[in-house]
Amino acid sequence: MTARMLAVDLRRGPAPVLGLAVLGLGAALVLGAGCDAVLALRRAMWLVFPCVLAAGVWHGGSARRRHLDEAVTASALPAWRRSAVEGASITVAGFAAFILLFGAQTLNGACTALTTGSSAAGIVAVLALGAAAFAGLALGRLAAAPMAAPLVLFAGLVVTSVFGGWSAASADALLLLPGVAEDAATDQLTVKISVAQMVWFAGLAVSGWLCASRPRLAGLAPAAAGLIGLWALT
Repeated sequence: MTARMLAVDLRRGPAPVLGLAVLGLGAALVLGAGCDAVLALRRAMWLVFPCVLAAGVWHGGSARRRHLDEAVTASALPAWRRSAVEGASITVAGFAAFILLFGAQTLNGACTALTTGSSAAGIVAVLALGAAAFAGLALGRLAAAPMAAPLVLFAGLVVTSVFGGWSAASADALLLLPGVAEDAATDQLTVKISVAQMVWFAGLAVSGWLCASRPRLAGLAPAAAGLIGLWALT
C-alpha cells in the first residue's frame, strides 16, 4: 500500500518538476567539470539543496492551499506515514536526478574508480537531499501561502551562494550546508567531515519528518543531536 501511495505521489506531486529542475541546473554546473564526478555533484548541492527545500515547502502546504487539510486529517492514514510518503517522493526525485547526473558526468569525464572520500561525499549529498525534503515539508505545514516556496527558494539560494564557496576550515558553521569541505587532495579530512555531516543531515531529516507529522518542539531533538554530533566529530 505504501509503495502504491509513493507511486501516486511521485506522479501528482512536485517530484517530476523537481527532478527536471535538478537535472537542468545540475547539468549546467557539473558537466565538463573535473573527473571526480561525486565531488563535482556535491559542489552543485549549493544550488540543488534550496530547490529540494522549496519543493518540500510547496508540497507540505498543498493540502491547506486546496482547503483539504480537514479531509486529509480525518482520513485513516496516519500522519507519520503520509509525511513519510510525501518526503520520500521528493527525495526519490532528487536522488534519481543525482544518479543520472553522476552517470553523465562519469561518462563525460571518463573517470576512474571512486575514492573513499568521494564516496563519503556522495552519501552526504543524498542525505542532504532527504533532509531538505523533510525540512521543507515541515515548513510547508506551517506556511501554506503560495509565496512561501518561492521565498524559501530565494533565501536558500542567497545563503548557499554567499557561504557555499567558503572553506569549511574557516568556519565550522558552514558545515551545516551541503557542498562544502571537498578537499580532494586530503581524503582523510574529507571523510572525517563527511561523516560529521552525515550525522547532521540524518538528524535534520528525522526532525523534519517528525515535525511534518505532528509539529512539536520534541521533534527538533534529532536535529539537535545531529548538531551535537557534528560539533563533536569536527
